[in-house]
Amino acid sequence: MNVLRIDAWMERREPVIKLHSGLSENLIAEWRGSAVCELIEQGIVTCGELFSTDRRVQQQAAHELLLNACANSLCRSNGPQCFTCITGRLLQALAHSDNQEQPSIAGLTLYQSAS
Repeated sequence: MNVLRIDAWMERREPVIKLHSGLSENLIAEWRGSAVCELIEQGIVTCGELFSTDRRVQQQAAHELLLNACANSLCRSNGPQCFTCITGRLLQALAHSDNQEQPSIAGLTLYQSAS
Protein backbone atom coordinates (compact mmCIF):
# COMPACT_ATOMS: atom_id res chain seq x y z
CA MET A 1 0.00 0.00 0.00
CA ASN A 2 1.27 3.48 -0.86
CA VAL A 3 1.85 5.97 1.92
CA LEU A 4 0.76 8.93 -0.23
CA ARG A 5 -1.58 9.14 -3.22
CA ILE A 6 -1.82 11.85 -5.90
CA ASP A 7 -4.97 12.83 -7.79
CA ALA A 8 -4.16 15.15 -10.69
CA TRP A 9 -6.49 16.78 -13.21
CA MET A 10 -4.29 18.75 -15.57
CA GLU A 11 -6.70 19.02 -18.52
CA ARG A 12 -9.09 21.37 -16.69
CA ARG A 13 -9.19 25.12 -17.19
CA GLU A 14 -8.04 25.34 -13.57
CA PRO A 15 -5.74 22.33 -13.08
CA VAL A 16 -5.89 20.55 -9.71
CA ILE A 17 -3.44 18.36 -7.83
CA LYS A 18 -4.55 16.69 -4.59
CA LEU A 19 -2.30 14.83 -2.18
CA HIS A 20 -4.00 12.17 -0.03
CA SER A 21 -2.83 9.87 2.73
CA GLY A 22 -2.68 6.39 1.22
CA LEU A 23 -3.54 4.86 4.59
CA SER A 24 -6.50 6.93 5.73
CA GLU A 25 -7.45 8.56 2.40
CA ASN A 26 -7.50 11.95 4.19
CA LEU A 27 -6.78 14.95 1.97
CA ILE A 28 -3.40 16.43 2.98
CA ALA A 29 -2.97 19.28 0.49
CA GLU A 30 -4.51 20.66 -2.68
CA TRP A 31 -3.06 22.93 -5.36
CA ARG A 32 -5.24 24.77 -7.89
CA GLY A 33 -4.69 26.97 -10.90
CA SER A 34 -1.51 29.04 -10.79
CA ALA A 35 -0.16 27.01 -7.85
CA VAL A 36 -0.20 23.90 -10.10
CA CYS A 37 1.56 25.84 -12.86
CA GLU A 38 4.22 26.96 -10.36
CA LEU A 39 4.85 23.36 -9.27
CA ILE A 40 5.46 22.37 -12.89
CA GLU A 41 7.51 25.48 -13.76
CA GLN A 42 9.72 25.10 -10.67
CA GLY A 43 10.31 21.44 -11.45
CA ILE A 44 8.78 20.20 -8.20
CA VAL A 45 6.83 17.64 -10.25
CA THR A 46 6.34 16.91 -13.93
CA CYS A 47 3.27 15.70 -15.79
CA GLY A 48 5.19 12.52 -16.57
CA GLU A 49 5.70 11.87 -12.86
CA LEU A 50 2.10 12.66 -11.98
CA PHE A 51 0.75 10.16 -14.51
CA SER A 52 3.48 7.53 -14.27
CA THR A 53 2.43 3.94 -13.69
CA ASP A 54 5.70 3.26 -11.81
CA ARG A 55 4.91 3.21 -8.09
CA ARG A 56 8.39 4.49 -7.15
CA VAL A 57 8.04 7.49 -9.48
CA GLN A 58 4.58 8.25 -8.06
CA GLN A 59 5.84 8.06 -4.46
CA GLN A 60 8.82 10.32 -5.24
CA ALA A 61 6.47 12.88 -6.78
CA ALA A 62 4.16 12.61 -3.75
CA HIS A 63 7.08 13.18 -1.40
CA GLU A 64 8.16 16.24 -3.39
CA LEU A 65 4.62 17.61 -3.13
CA LEU A 66 4.57 16.93 0.61
CA LEU A 67 7.89 18.73 1.09
CA ASN A 68 6.59 21.67 -0.93
CA ALA A 69 3.39 21.83 1.13
CA CYS A 70 5.34 21.67 4.40
CA ALA A 71 7.84 24.31 3.31
CA ASN A 72 5.08 26.66 2.17
CA SER A 73 3.06 26.26 5.35
CA LEU A 74 5.81 26.67 7.94
CA CYS A 75 5.77 30.43 8.06
CA ARG A 76 2.34 31.08 6.58
CA SER A 77 1.49 33.65 9.25
CA ASN A 78 4.48 35.77 8.21
CA GLY A 79 3.96 35.38 4.47
CA PRO A 80 5.54 33.24 1.76
CA GLN A 81 8.93 34.96 1.94
CA CYS A 82 9.50 34.03 5.62
CA PHE A 83 11.99 31.20 5.88
CA THR A 84 14.05 32.37 8.83
CA CYS A 85 13.72 29.16 10.83
CA ILE A 86 16.20 26.35 10.15
CA THR A 87 13.45 23.82 9.41
CA GLY A 88 11.94 26.10 6.80
CA ARG A 89 15.30 26.65 5.12
CA LEU A 90 16.04 22.91 5.09
CA LEU A 91 12.66 22.00 3.62
CA GLN A 92 12.92 24.78 1.08
CA ALA A 93 16.37 23.56 0.02
CA LEU A 94 15.03 20.02 -0.41
CA ALA A 95 11.90 21.03 -2.27
CA HIS A 96 13.56 23.66 -4.47
CA SER A 97 17.12 22.40 -4.91
CA ASP A 98 17.24 23.53 -8.55
CA ASN A 99 15.39 26.82 -8.07
CA GLN A 100 16.61 29.66 -5.84
CA GLU A 101 13.31 31.58 -5.86
CA GLN A 102 11.05 31.63 -2.81
CA PRO A 103 7.84 29.64 -3.40
CA SER A 104 4.44 31.24 -3.45
CA ILE A 105 1.61 29.88 -1.30
CA ALA A 106 -1.20 31.20 -3.47
CA GLY A 107 -3.53 28.43 -4.55
CA LEU A 108 -2.28 25.88 -1.99
CA THR A 109 -4.67 24.53 0.61
CA LEU A 110 -3.46 22.34 3.47
CA TYR A 111 -5.75 20.01 5.33
CA GLN A 112 -5.43 18.70 8.87
CA SER A 113 -6.54 15.30 9.99
CA ALA A 114 -9.73 15.22 12.09
CA SER A 115 -8.03 12.93 14.62
